[in-house]
Amino acid sequence: MGEKIREGTFIIRDLETLKVIADPIRNQILEVLQNEPQNVKDVADKLGLAPSKLYYHFNMLEKHELIKVVETRQVANLIEKYFKASAFFFEVEPALLNFETNEGKENLYTLVQATIDTTREDLLRSLQARSFLLDQGEPKKPRSIILTRDLANLSDEKAEEFHQRLNQLLEEFIETDTKDPNDLTYALTIALYPSFYFRDLPGKD
Repeated sequence: MGEKIREGTFIIRDLETLKVIADPIRNQILEVLQNEPQNVKDVADKLGLAPSKLYYHFNMLEKHELIKVVETRQVANLIEKYFKASAFFFEVEPALLNFETNEGKENLYTLVQATIDTTREDLLRSLQARSFLLDQGEPKKPRSIILTRDLANLSDEKAEEFHQRLNQLLEEFIETDTKDPNDLTYALTIALYPSFYFRDLPGKD
């Protein structure tokens, strides 16, 4: 936040839209719809869910302009809608996330929880889907996964230097995107933060 806004970025400026996007299923829907238009059934098939479980989420995302209809097709007597994400990146207005108000703190906690939950659901689904494909005779092709949690004591200067290097690596990751739906999608979640601990209160036994 506070950095130059990347091209193709949707800025969330109100609490209602933040609440809509702070949901693991809706986050995954947005990710699936970034590269090419798809209907509800297409997305449901990719997420391993029944289409009936997604209609409410699609309606909420469309109502808040996070996705949009880009094509319609006549299928028998029905009109089938094809959706696409309104942007490639979604960022939250910094004013919504602060420790100065209870609402700001709640928004921040909600966003952190949503990011962690989305990563967890996406990784577990990916492992399950890959296992299913291998059981169906898909050729083996070993790929690396990094899932780690480490702690290090750093000076503020060293932490800022590491933060900048991570940002550069993230930009490289984004710029490498081929935008080709036939290429395998890779997910990257980064969390770098000062890890605080509660101290004993003065006078507490």
